[in-house]
Amino acid sequence: SKVTDKKVISFIGDSTFFHSGIPGLINAVFNNHNFTLVILDNGITAMTGHQPNPGVDMGNFNLTGYGRVMIEDVVKAVGVSHVTVIKPYRIKKSIEAIKEALNFKGVSVIISKEMCTLYSKSLKKPMGKPFYISDKCKNHRVCVNELACPAFFIKDNRVNIDPVLCAGCAVCAQICPENAILPIKDKK
Repeated sequence: SKVTDKKVISFIGDSTFFHSGIPGLINAVFNNHNFTLVILDNGITAMTGHQPNPGVDMGNFNLTGYGRVMIEDVVKAVGVSHVTVIKPYRIKKSIEAIKEALNFKGVSVIISKEMCTLYSKSLKKPMGKPFYISDKCKNHRVCVNELACPAFFIKDNRVNIDPVLCAGCAVCAQICPENAILPIKDKK
């Protein structure tokens, strides 16, 4: 940001933030850089096999006696004044928070907090109910072309959702121009 006078945006995972991201953030605060850091907090070290990191709730592993370091507390402790925690699957609120952070002059941090889908499934803690494509669908395929969710598939030239692969995040329902994507209702 000092060389180009443009805002620098960086992304880092929660585990990587703990083991190597904190010094860089301290440097950005110390040098008053125009910088936004987005910390992708999925509650686990997903990239290497779901190992815990200092920010993990060890109760999910049925283990007691461990502390927990909150990313938000660390970020504030090193001097970042503009800190926002978002739930990334709440699309409109997330976009607003990102715009606000990007417009902030100086160091800002967004903590994007959502449990890893694979990890939540292993804990039997689904995000929500699976979704399906209703008859309101006009086959625009915004859901397929812009989201690229692995639960989507095409059959008979129509978009469908595999309920086994659907995590229930509801992002597809939020971007559908016809509001044609709905949660599967419980059978009574």
